[in-house]
Amino acid sequence: MSLYDISINRVYWKYVQTNSYMRPLKNYYCHTTIPSLGSYVNTPYYKDHKETIREDYFDLVRQFVNKYKNYEFVLGMSGGIDSEVCAETFYQLGIPFRVLSLRLFNGQNDFDLVYAAKYCKDRDINYKIIPLSYDKLIEDILPKAVKYGQFTHSISQVALTYLFEFIGDNEILINSGHNPDYYQTLGFGWWEDSPNYVKYAINTNKKFMTFTSLEPIFCHYAKNHDSTQPGEKDNTFLYESYDNLPNRIKYTGWEKSSEELHEGSAYLRKECKHAYQTFLTWRNVTLKYKKTIQDSLDKHFENSNLYESWVEYKLLTGLEYVQNNTK
Repeated sequence: MSLYDISINRVYWKYVQTNSYMRPLKNYYCHTTIPSLGSYVNTPYYKDHKETIREDYFDLVRQFVNKYKNYEFVLGMSGGIDSEVCAETFYQLGIPFRVLSLRLFNGQNDFDLVYAAKYCKDRDINYKIIPLSYDKLIEDILPKAVKYGQFTHSISQVALTYLFEFIGDNEILINSGHNPDYYQTLGFGWWEDSPNYVKYAINTNKKFMTFTSLEPIFCHYAKNHDSTQPGEKDNTFLYESYDNLPNRIKYTGWEKSSEELHEGSAYLRKECKHAYQTFLTWRNVTLKYKKTIQDSLDKHFENSNLYESWVEYKLLTGLEYVQNNTK
């Protein structure tokens, strides 16, 4: 039995107001100062992992494939090292799979896709490139992504939902885009548009999995966080564990689509009615930061004529108790 929840469409967060994985459609309890205010990760704080990411990846994939042995697996590959590490784990374990790649706007990400194409050709893996036009993205994919996945900011994540249209009923789509994000005042977690992919899968009756959101893999990525590098991580740990994979320049795949990225993001903000950007992290992390702000306001109002109003506000709203149990 696995120590970790390796279920497809795994939900590891909730919203305070709905007590579910879906964000409130109106009067959402959130704020730009504390973007995690109205949500929380509902698993124990992540801290466990083996010495190398390879050990953890191999264990988790074995357990996952055993659990879903009656299904077929489809891996999304972008040409980046993250998706290639996932594919190489399946390949070295002898697990059959096919690969899909999204080709943006008449080939504007071909410079990145060449790595995925070569990887699959060298290993005789069934590989299919899915072309996506900008008009298709804006007119068809984007509205559905907002409706079923509650996407708010990332047009690149929205584009990837198109892959679900090429997944059969007995297939599970596996992507590698839920790496930990870092917010200066809150630490590690996820900007919501990564987990929104899970919402989309659930609400469209599809099957989805990502290993990068699981505790051990998340911890390896968090340990190698580096905000000075593209993708905000140092990939050395991946190349050390998978030393047969070729080193490459870090790309997002959107480097030649800056105009589409900017314009598409504006369309997305309009479609989602300029919803807040939510940061998903553990509740205690949010409450600790909230208390820090409240303590600073205590000092600010202490000698002012607004102090009584501030005290009344705190009495009416309550001050949630915080324990330092996140370490």
